Amino acid sequence: MEYDYNDKLAFYAEWYDEETSHEKKFILNYFPSDSTLELFDRELNRIYLRRTKLDNLQMDDMFVGNTIRIYGRQVKITAYGDTRTERIVGKTKEHTFTIIKPSLVPKLGEVVSEIQRRGFQICKMKMCTLTNKEVLDLYEPYKGDNLLPFLLEHLVSGPVVALELVGSNAVSRWLEELGPEDPLEGKRTAPQSLRALYGNDSRVENGFHAAKDPENARREANFFFKGEHSPQAPVRVRNSTCCVIKPHAILQGKLGPILQTITEAKFRITALLMYYLSSKAADEFLQVYKGVVSDYHALLLSFVDGPCVALEICGQTDDLDAHLDFRSFCGPSDPDIGRQIRPATLRARFGCDKYKNAVHCTDLPEDTALELEYFFKILDA
Repeated sequence: MEYDYNDKLAFYAEWYDEETSHEKKFILNYFPSDSTLELFDRELNRIYLRRTKLDNLQMDDMFVGNTIRIYGRQVKITAYGDTRTERIVGKTKEHTFTIIKPSLVPKLGEVVSEIQRRGFQICKMKMCTLTNKEVLDLYEPYKGDNLLPFLLEHLVSGPVVALELVGSNAVSRWLEELGPEDPLEGKRTAPQSLRALYGNDSRVENGFHAAKDPENARREANFFFKGEHSPQAPVRVRNSTCCVIKPHAILQGKLGPILQTITEAKFRITALLMYYLSSKAADEFLQVYKGVVSDYHALLLSFVDGPCVALEICGQTDDLDAHLDFRSFCGPSDPDIGRQIRPATLRARFGCDKYKNAVHCTDLPEDTALELEYFFKILDA
C-alpha cells in the first residue's frame, strides 16, 4: 500500500512515568511514508512530541500489544485509534495464541526458529508448569472431548511454553502451518506442516495447542499473560544460573538459534520469560555494574532496546556446576575477543560488540538467586 506524506495510522498508547507513579495516555500517530511518529497527550489535549523520526522504528513495530522505545520511554500500544487503522493493520498484525506441549519443549529453539521463518513475530513468551485445574480452565470450551483426560495428563507431565504470535491473518494461517491435529494424517496430506514434522504420532502428543479463532486467542493469551492468577514461570534456584538474551539478538532473529545452541550443549532451560525492561528496571537489575564497566549507559541501553528473554539454566545432569560451566559457555564479554580465542562460545557466535554481546549471564554464584528472583518473581508479578 502506498502512503503520502500526511497519511497516518492512529493508536492509543500509554507510558508509565515511574518518577510520578502516573500513567500518561497518548494518541500515537505513525506516518508510514517516512516512518515518523508524533505523540498527542490525551489528558492535556496538546502535542507531547512533534513528528520525529526514530532509529530502527519500522511499520512492523506498529501493532496493538507491542512496546516501543521513544527517547528512553517504554511506550505500549494499547488499541487502535480509529477504524481506518484497525482495517489496515488489524489483519496484517493479527494476534493468535499457541502452546508448545511438553513432548516438544526440548526442541524449543528449533521450533522458535521455524515460527519466525514462517513469518510470525513472538510478542509474548512464558514457560509454565500447569496444574490440573489450570488445564481444565484453559480447555473449558473443549469439555466433552474424549481426548481431554489424555490431554490433561500430557500437559501436566512437564513444562509447556505459551506464546502469543503476531502476523498476517495469524489465527487461520497458524492453524494452516500446524496442519492436521493428527500428525500421521499431516504426514500424508501436509508433510511440511509443523505437527507432521514435530508431532509424536497422536493428537495428544502432536506438539502444539492452538487457538481456533480470534476470540479464543484473546481468552487463552489473557489466561497466561494477564492477571495475578495466570500460571507462573517456576524457578528451581538450585544448582542453576540466570541468563538474559538481549533485545538486539532477538530483533536480529537469533532467539531460536541461541536457545537451540544452549540445549544442544550440556544445559537445559528450566524457566523462561519474555519481558520489556524499562530503564528503571534495567538500572535496578544492573546496579552491581555501576562504576565497574567503562560505559554503564551503553550497557543499560543494551537491555532496553526491545524485548529480552530471561532464562533459568540448569545442567542436563545434576553433577554439572551450572553457574561455572554456563558462564564459561557464554565466553568473554567482548565478542571480538571471544571470536579470536573461544569462537564456539555464545557471545562469539551471536554477539555484536562489548555491550550488544547477545547474552547476560550471572557473574557471581551468590547473585544467582537475586537475579532469578528479580525476573521471575518481582517483574513477573
